[in-house]
This record gives sequence, C-alpha cells and structure tokens, in this order.
Amino acid sequence: MSKLKLLLLLPFLAFISCVNEDETLGIDLVEDSDRLSVGLLTNVEMSSSFFREDSLMTANYRYNVLGEYRDNSFGGVSSDIFTQLCLSSTAEDFTNFSIDSIYLTLAYSGGYSIDTALLKTRMKVSVYEVSELIDSTKKYSFSDVAVKSLPIFSSEVDIDVNSDVVMGTDTLNPQLRLKITDSDFCQKIQNFKGNNDDFQELIKGIKIVAEKTTENGFIAYIDMTSASTGITLYYVKDSKKQTYKINFPEKGNRFMRYEYDFAGSGINGLERDTLGLNSEYIYLGNMGISMAKLDIDEQAFMKYWKDSINNGATDNNVAINRAVIDVPVADINQSLIPIKKILCYRKYVSDNDTNLVLIHDAQVSDTYYDGMYEPSTNSYRINVTMHFENYINGNIDDLDLYLVPDERRSSANRVILNGTKHSTKPITMRITYSKPK
Repeated sequence: MSKLKLLLLLPFLAFISCVNEDETLGIDLVEDSDRLSVGLLTNVEMSSSFFREDSLMTANYRYNVLGEYRDNSFGGVSSDIFTQLCLSSTAEDFTNFSIDSIYLTLAYSGGYSIDTALLKTRMKVSVYEVSELIDSTKKYSFSDVAVKSLPIFSSEVDIDVNSDVVMGTDTLNPQLRLKITDSDFCQKIQNFKGNNDDFQELIKGIKIVAEKTTENGFIAYIDMTSASTGITLYYVKDSKKQTYKINFPEKGNRFMRYEYDFAGSGINGLERDTLGLNSEYIYLGNMGISMAKLDIDEQAFMKYWKDSINNGATDNNVAINRAVIDVPVADINQSLIPIKKILCYRKYVSDNDTNLVLIHDAQVSDTYYDGMYEPSTNSYRINVTMHFENYINGNIDDLDLYLVPDERRSSANRVILNGTKHSTKPITMRITYSKPK
C-alpha cells in the first residue's frame, strides 16, 4: 500500500485508538489491499528515579502556599511569603488620617491537612518587616531577604480556610485577619507623606511565617491578588469612618521561600542524592519536594522498532496510533492527597543551555494528554504519542521523560507511585501501531 493511503487512514486509526475498544474495530470495512496490521508494543525498557527540584522559581504567582507540614513519608516542608507593599494611589498623605487600626488580611483559596475533612488548625503566625530591598530579579524557592529581628506581629491564631469571617454586619469570604499593633510600624505609616517610591523606601516589605503547633501542621493556600489580600488601614477622616488599602504587587517583588527536613522520612537523603533508581516506588511532591525521571533505553527501543516492527526497512512505514504510560499509585500510604495532574517534560538543549520543556502532547489539550489522577483506577494515564513520533522521526533526540507535579507552587499535594521495578504493578508503556500488511 502506498504511503499516501497510509496517511489517509491515520485520522481513522487515531480515533479508534482513543477508546478502550479493540484496535482492529472497523478493519473489515477496508479493502484487503489497503488493510493495515495493528500491533501492540509493551516491552519498552525504562527505569525510574526521583530527585529534588532545587531551582523552582516562586515569584509572582497568584496562589501562594503558607505554613509548615510534616508526615512520615515526605518529611517536613515549610513556606514563607516575602512581599513588597504598594500604595493603592499614586501618592498619599497619611498624616491627614486618624488611623484607628491596621490589619493584614490574607484571602484563603484552600489548604492541605492530614485530615481532608478538617481544614482548620492552630498555628503560630509571625510577620516581620523586611530590612533590605526585594528586587525584581528572578526569585527561587531558596532565595532569601533580610528582615528585622523583632516581628511586627506574632501570635497563635486559628487557620480556617472554609469558614466565612463575620465583621459586624458584614460577612467576608474565608481569610486570615491579623491586627498589627507594633507601635514603630504603625507610626511609620501614620507619619507617611509621599508617593509610592517613597513608601517602598520607608517600608521595604514584609515576611509572613506560619509555624505548626500540632504534630503534622497545615499548609494554607493564599490568593495573593484577591481584593481581600493586603494591609488595610481603618481611619477617620472628615468625621467619617473609611478604609485605605495597601496592596501586594502583582508582579516583580514577591516570592515564596521553601525549607525542607527529610530526616527520618521515607525520602531521607533526598536533599543530597537522586533516589528511587530502579526501586519499587517514586515519591512525587509539590512545593519543589521532588520530580521523577523515566529513563527510556532509546538504543534498545530504536533497534527493536527498526528491526522487528519496521522489518528493517530504510523508510519508516509504521505509524503510532497511541502511546500511553500507565502510572499506578502505590498502596503503602492511603492518607496522602494525590497530586491532581502530572505533567511530562523533556530535555531541550539550546545554545549549550539545557532546559526542561513540556512534551508536545501536553501542549495539545487536557482531553488529549490526560495526566489526571483517576480515583476509580487509582492511577494516572499519560498520552505520549507525539513524543515518541517526534523521536522516531528525528525531531527530538532524547526519549527520557520527566514527571512533574502540576500546581507545584500553589498546592501541597503529594503522591507515592509504583516505580518501573514494582514487583506486581509497575509503570507500564503501551504503544499501539499500524503498518502495511
């Protein structure tokens, strides 16, 4: 059969391969001379490992994580928020205000707890004034900025991400409200007169910390661009009660700093080494805890593809209908809240610089790529069809795949996966292909 006929049949074959039906469905409707042989490849050689993600950029994302959490599987992780402050007007004269109170408010968008039904806990929250400029250069999870030694707020408070806040006759969306009473900080604001640059020179920013007071702790998700997030001044002017909002910047000068403590956990030593090479399990955690690698034996794959599937032909007459990775979730810790979606990246080398980029399949659509956690099967299914096609056709030169949690800056979810060497239910690869008879 000619290559043209093969190409004309590809949309039909791609359609039937998207459902869990026999890949040969409808083949009896095709003339004998135009029929294709449909095959299934399941013996792709690969190994798995996982490692720390040590250069995760955390600047300017809308949803931030705040808090401290620990479990036996992943150890401890914490996140502090650093942010600059911005006037909500071009310039302001607070000396004309009679300031009654100052509140720092943080709008919740969810949270992570050992008990999924209980998203409320008590934590020690501290707020520090930054003592050096938070510049607008790239900020990573390991970045730091100096702060003053004494906090402008420090107290144990209830973190409750599901309950509305009642203020007099007003009902507010779930938020953390901290009354700032530090006299020096409040006096700075009361005495301020000038523009935004003057204000940021006077108060360079704040650092927000939430420490656990229980065994496991809690991670709160904060909407940094919400109208409810920022510092609010309550004041009287012209005998009227009014408010003034000091905002956090949408871009440029805020970020999260993560800290880890893997001692005594299932991933002890992760800060130093790549773990899980050819082991039963892969530990995949948000907040930069870990990412995984599937190391695919390209040489063995291409030899088998050319010699056994393509029958040694010089031209590639074989079409991949669908290539899917099935990633089972391990059954060793059922209390974890699984990562919602796993993204697949590949290495990309440009101008002697190596980066990770999304594979083409992940850029098409969520429906096509999938990668979502499926509770009914307790697994993830990832479509990597285009990735393998690109490698066979010479468009990319590396088949290895990197499994990266989606929402890894805005969620604390984590999951333990079965690795490629799991004894009963390992990660598997299924490639359905078609070739002329």
